[in-house]
Amino acid sequence: MSSMIDVVFLLLIYFIVTQKDEIFEAHLAVNLPSPTPAEKQEEEPKRPIEITVLPGEVRLRGLRMTTERMCEFLAPRAKEDPELTVIVQTSTKALHHEVVNVLDLCRSMGLTKLSIATLND
Repeated sequence: MSSMIDVVFLLLIYFIVTQKDEIFEAHLAVNLPSPTPAEKQEEEPKRPIEITVLPGEVRLRGLRMTTERMCEFLAPRAKEDPELTVIVQTSTKALHHEVVNVLDLCRSMGLTKLSIATLND
């Protein structure tokens, strides 16, 4: 019986020592550049629109905006490129309805690629 216990412990040690951790980076999707020459590639990707929601105010690319001015800014860009990315950065002190209003406004303009990030206050 004691020899069986020794074998079990040896197998346990063997499996612990030879165990490899899974490499999580191996499962990430990677977008490689196209094989076409640099001069034939399309123009550089469009810069995403950054909207910052702070308590009591909304800023679009750093400028304080009202809802009407944001509509005037977003409407032509949404018609031109509905796949345009919008990054909504929100303060932890901002009210939820302020963030939801901005997201609803973007969605009503036809923008569907919305990302939300939290600011470190």
